[in-house]
Parts: sequence; structure tokens; C-alpha cells
Amino acid sequence: MRTCIAFLLLLLPFSVSLGQRVGVVLGGGGASAITHIGVLKALEENGIPVDYITGSSMGALIGAMYAAGYSPAEMDSLFRSDEYRIMATGGVEDKFVYYFKHDRPDATMIDLKFDTDTFLLASLPTNLRSPILIDYEQMRSFAGASATSGYDMDRLFVPFRCVASDITAQRPVVFDKGDLAQAVRASMSYPFYFKPIRVDGHLMMDGGLYNNFPSDVMYEAFFPDIIIGSNVASNSPPPSEDDLLSQLKAMLQEPTNYSVICENGIIIEPNTNTGLFDFSNNGRTIEDGYRAAMARMPELKAVIARRVPMADVARRRKEFTARHPALRIKEITVTGLNKRRSQYVERTLTTKRMPIDPESLKSRYFRLYEDDNIALLYPKAVYDSAQGDYDLEVLVKDEKDLHARFGGMFSSRPINTGMVGLRYNLFGRTSSFAQGTAYFGKFYAAAQLKVRSDLSTRLPIYLEPVVTFHRWDHFKNFISFFDEERPSFIILRETWGGLNAGLGLSNKGLLRVDMKYAQNKDSYYQTIDFEPTDTADVTEFFHFNGGISIQRNSLNRKQHANAGEALKFELRYMNGDERTTPGNTNAERRVWTERKDWITAKVTLDKYFLPRGIFRFGALLEGVYSTYPFFQNYTATILRAPVFQPTPESRTFFLENFRASQYVAGGLRMIAALARNRLDLRVEGYVFQPYQAILRGPDNTAVAGTEISDRSYLASGSLIYQSPLGPLWVNGSYIDGLTQPWVWSINFGYVLFAQSASE
Repeated sequence: MRTCIAFLLLLLPFSVSLGQRVGVVLGGGGASAITHIGVLKALEENGIPVDYITGSSMGALIGAMYAAGYSPAEMDSLFRSDEYRIMATGGVEDKFVYYFKHDRPDATMIDLKFDTDTFLLASLPTNLRSPILIDYEQMRSFAGASATSGYDMDRLFVPFRCVASDITAQRPVVFDKGDLAQAVRASMSYPFYFKPIRVDGHLMMDGGLYNNFPSDVMYEAFFPDIIIGSNVASNSPPPSEDDLLSQLKAMLQEPTNYSVICENGIIIEPNTNTGLFDFSNNGRTIEDGYRAAMARMPELKAVIARRVPMADVARRRKEFTARHPALRIKEITVTGLNKRRSQYVERTLTTKRMPIDPESLKSRYFRLYEDDNIALLYPKAVYDSAQGDYDLEVLVKDEKDLHARFGGMFSSRPINTGMVGLRYNLFGRTSSFAQGTAYFGKFYAAAQLKVRSDLSTRLPIYLEPVVTFHRWDHFKNFISFFDEERPSFIILRETWGGLNAGLGLSNKGLLRVDMKYAQNKDSYYQTIDFEPTDTADVTEFFHFNGGISIQRNSLNRKQHANAGEALKFELRYMNGDERTTPGNTNAERRVWTERKDWITAKVTLDKYFLPRGIFRFGALLEGVYSTYPFFQNYTATILRAPVFQPTPESRTFFLENFRASQYVAGGLRMIAALARNRLDLRVEGYVFQPYQAILRGPDNTAVAGTEISDRSYLASGSLIYQSPLGPLWVNGSYIDGLTQPWVWSINFGYVLFAQSASE
């Protein structure tokens, strides 16, 4: 190496006289390649020129940003931001998660997708992370630079090349012209992480598969006097018979030459412990690159005599970016779909007021992404120099026709429930699906058929006819998984059919109305002391009901949330006929019939605070006012009364002490979010305060208690691991009113049921 440096020093006077040209090569390496930002920052601060730049994979992204006119300081700020962390992990900014498009949460843990036109051949997912946000932001970030350069990468702020792997032709591809965002996206499509894209009919994947350090591209394209390489990668070790990942790498990735000719090259190799997909501490990674570059700075200054003051670079950068045409989209073209489906997409994306700016479009774009019939969106902005605006070409792929879903709840308590579902997508001028779902288990069983249709109207509206059957089976106790229970003391059956309709209110809001006809049949004993030969009391309730609700929901999980909030107000009217037939344990012998009607108003606020720290806090408040009338006996009355069930565990018990016609209830949650938000230590406590408790009177009648004289308490502690399939948690709960109020369990899955008639 000393010989090489000496040789470079001898050549220095000749190079200076000709004007040294410096090329920078940025290799791939996933999250560890973010060190390149620190390297570029050190070069600029020390006046080292960057005349050309090439990159592969993550190096292509950072190199393209520099070539497009982003300063190292701007890149540093972006890569440390929450927005970039969301992009890198395949998420969507919370304000763009469109609640209207979310179907009612169910117990799904596995969702398999099939194409019916390929003989139900299942397709494995080709990506672990969704590129939806990073694709949109790259389109927006690079559109101006592409337009200014006339789609010629030699005319960017710094001439640029990047490398992708053409897996159609099985060869490397060097991009020197065309859309900068598309070229970068092709270069960084790491196998199984981000879905590959097509460019000119060829499927492109990560440039690192064929060339992870494109120093040869730098030589051939620009032939600089000096090459500075920034590299954090190396060739993989030989594959092992016990390591599948190493075998896949050996099959997919060709060896790369991580060197340059010593006479005109210096490689900076930052030492960083960042994992391949670990974007949790980008600031530290950038600093690792800065320190590594500064350690080599004396050597760099010794061989590069030419200096470019930072002020000059900033001035040229400002002049270049000032020429970028503002990104205004005057026309949207949809490709990849048939005519009817394209019309649905176009109506969703366009407005009456075109052109549209990218921030205004973003909300509509991500609404479309949330659609169950959309599998992929890829945007490409094309500048129209004659009009001074952009056309947006959106590649859309529809979702596979058939979905098979599996899930449920598996517990050390006897509440085990399996779930299977089948969904068939119906996509045309409306976005629709037909779905059948079944739950099966001793505690809970259900069957549901529904069709949902999102209309192609300017206002987002859906219609959803539904037919549902439920059965809840409350055993004598819930203490042991292995206990043989005989017979159940309460069995609730419900069959209903009706129509749900919804109207989207901004991204998080939903106005929902429904009308249903339902038949309830409740079989129960008035006491748990009964014999197998005894017959149960039976209360049937045949009723019409309708409701309206306004809700806003930004909770981050369908169960065990630890960030966001949900606010819901609902009003419901019930009108029907009660028919109670006594069993042989009831002193009353005649059949009781009576007409009932009532109104229930309910408001619920579920909110979490400090959403990004380790320690988080939450609060739940709920209030109910109802004109609910008493039924023929105490148990029939308590079964239909409004109930407070704040935890998943509480929804598996028949809670007499937490039911009343009018009540206020609430509690606090304290959460320690550990292991990158995958492990929660959760402690929560609640108070239930009825206005008048429903009490058991003489001969098992229902009577109202004294105003504000009774209250009940519920406490819960859980350790919850969010596995890729669903939550696994250990829980201990104290619930007032149970024969044994302390309950312990180990659980895996979701305590979620199909929609009931009163919801």
C-alpha cells in the first residue's frame, strides 16, 4: 500500500495540472450502507471534490440523492427521521392509514392467497416489507432532478450510474438514462425484502446480486483520476448444509470484487455493527461512516490536491435544485388493469381540480393502497416540458382472487377456538368481495357470510349485507384446560341478518349505520347448582334493531394496542318480543311473553400516550346510557344488559358484576415496550361504576340497586410477545364477581368474535 501511495504522490503534479477528477463508489450492504452519508459529509467538509458517483443497492439510493442535489446534512436528517424508519420497515405514516378500508378485525393469523386461473396454485409472498411508502417518496424526491436533467444521468448535479440485476436476462444492468427513481428502486430491490419491479419488460432486482461495488462501472463510464470507495460489504462465506440463508445467497449472489486499482483508488471501510435490515439507529451508522472517512482524510488529502469549498458546492447545488419544475400532476394514467378496473382506480385517484400536488394526491393514493383488491402500486412521474407539468403513470396489480385465512385462540384455559375463512375478490367498477368465516370451539362457534362493496363514488361509501350465526357456551367454571365440564350453565345463540353501510370521514373517521333482524335464544340455569337431568330456562328474543356510530380509530394493533387512539359514539334502537319458557328448576311455570323496546347510547375513548418511547401509558373511558327494560327474570335481564369488557381475557367470561343499564367505567394502562416494540410488559386496572346495579331479587327476579352504591374492579398483568403470526402472552387477572377471581392463562392468538346483532 505504501508503494501505491508513493506512486500516487509522484503522479500528483501531473494530475493537478490536468485537473483531478474524483469518482466516489458506494457499495451495497443494507442498513450498514447508510455509513456512506457520513463519508460524503466528511468529504464535503474537507473540500474533497465529488465529480462522479456510482452505487449499488443502498449505495445507489444514497448516491442518487447526492446526484439529485441533496446535501449530506439533508440526507442525515432524513435517515434519522421517523418517516424513513417507517419507509424502511415497509410501513405507512399513521396519518395515511385509511380506516374506512379496514374490514372488521377478526382472528386471522395466516392469510394465503391463490389465483383461480392458475388451478388454485398458491403463491408465496416475494417480499417481507411493503415498498408502498418508499416508492411514493422516491417518485416525489427524484422527479425534479430527472426533469431538470432531461432524464440524462450525466446532467444531474453529479453524473451518476447505478447497477441493477436483470433476472430476466440474467445479467447486470447499468442505468445511465431514464427515470432516476425507477433506476434506484430497481437497484435496491433486495430479494425477499422489497418486491422486484419491471423496467422495459425485464424484472429487476438488487444490484448487489451481480455487482455490489461498481468500481468497474466508474472506470468505464467516467475514467476519473482518483476513485474513493466506501464499502461495508464482503463476499459471503461458503454455504453450509445447515444454513438455508447461506445456500440462497450462494445461488443468487455472484462474488464481487471489492477493490480498485491501487494506483488511483482508496477504499474507506467503515466499521459498523448495524445489521442488514436494522434501521433502528441510523444516526450511529452515519457517524460510523464519518469517523472512518476522517481517519483516512490525511491520506486522501495527500493524493487529492484539488479542493472545492463547501460554499461553492452549496451554491451549485442551490442553482441546480432551483431549476427543478414543481411537481404538479395534471394527468394520471393507470396501467396493468383492464378497462373497468382502471376506471375504478382513476376515479379514486383523480379530483375535479387537476393539476394536483403530491401531498394532496398522497392521501388518495394511500386510500387506494388500503383497498383489498389492490396488490401493488408503483408510481412514475413523467415531465411534460410543453405543459410544464407532470403526468403520473401508476402501475397497478390486482390482488389474487381467493384468500384462505386461518387463526383463532389457543389457551391454557378451555376457551380454545379455531377460525377459518374464505374470501373471493370481486373487482370491477366497484371494489367488492364475498367472504365466509367460521369459528369453532366449545366456548365459541360462529358462521358468517357477507359481501362488501366499496362504491366508485366521489365520497367513499360501502355497503355490506351480512348473515351471522353465533353460539357462546359458558361452562360452570374456567379453571383448568383439562376439566370435564357438565353441563354448561349458560348457552347463548344468536342468528341475525342485515345491512351495514359506511361513509369515510377523512383518513381515520367512519360514519356507520346498520339495520338488522335478529333471533336470540338463551338457555340458562338460575344457579350453578343443578343436575345434568335438569332442564334450563329459555329466553327467546325476536327483534329489529338499527344503529348509527361515528368513530375515529388510529390504534396500531387489532388487539393489545400500545399506540394511537380510538373514539367511538354509537346510538342504537332495539324493538322486539321476549318469550321466556321456564325450566324445571324455576318456580315460575308459565310462559312469559312481552314486547320490549329501548335506546342505548354509548361513548368509548381508548387512548395511548408517549407512543415512541419504551414506557407508554394508556387510558380507557366508557359511558353508557340506556332505557333498557328488565326481562322476566334476573338472568335473562343480565344477559342482554350493556357490558364493560376492557381486556381480551374479560371477553371470555360471563361477567354479572360488569353489566348495567347505565354506567361509567374506565382505567389506566402502563406499558413497557421492549425488544423493538415486539415485547410488551403490560399492567392495567379498571373501575366499573353502575348508576344502579342489576341485582337478583326474590324468586330470581331482577331489581335495581341503590344509586351509585355498587362498583366492581378488574386488574390485569400481561407479558405479550408480538410474533409474526399473532400475540403470545401470559396473563394474570383479578375480576370481581367470579367464584375464583384470580385467573391465570397462557394464550396464543386473538380473542375476537364475529359481529353481533347489537354491534
